[in-house]
Amino acid sequence: MPETTHPLRRVLIVSANPLFREGLRKVYAGRWESKAFIAGMATTMSEALDAIKYHQPDLVIVDYDDKTINRVEFLEHFVSDEAPMQVMLVSLGQSGEVLIYDRKRLTLAQAEAWDPWPGEVS
Repeated sequence: MPETTHPLRRVLIVSANPLFREGLRKVYAGRWESKAFIAGMATTMSEALDAIKYHQPDLVIVDYDDKTINRVEFLEHFVSDEAPMQVMLVSLGQSGEVLIYDRKRLTLAQAEAWDPWPGEVS
């Protein structure tokens, strides 16, 4: 298979609920068919951390309602790691907004030029 300039993004799904996990896989695999693939699925915090190291996903979709996943510990790991990655928190129990956290590496010049409130006048 020829190498492309934009390889498929790797996605990891984290949920102990097998129906929710499979539903997420079907929805996102279908929606992102040509852009991403489901690199793995995890059901526990330990599996999730191991899968992140092994698969190095670009996006981790986490079941926000899952009691087996310690969200605080998971997000602490997310903040402390260095690899670029996004985390999407989704809820089966609550409809509404999806929370997305994005960790990017910035050069010093990019960090100095970064404006967290574009369009606002100080």
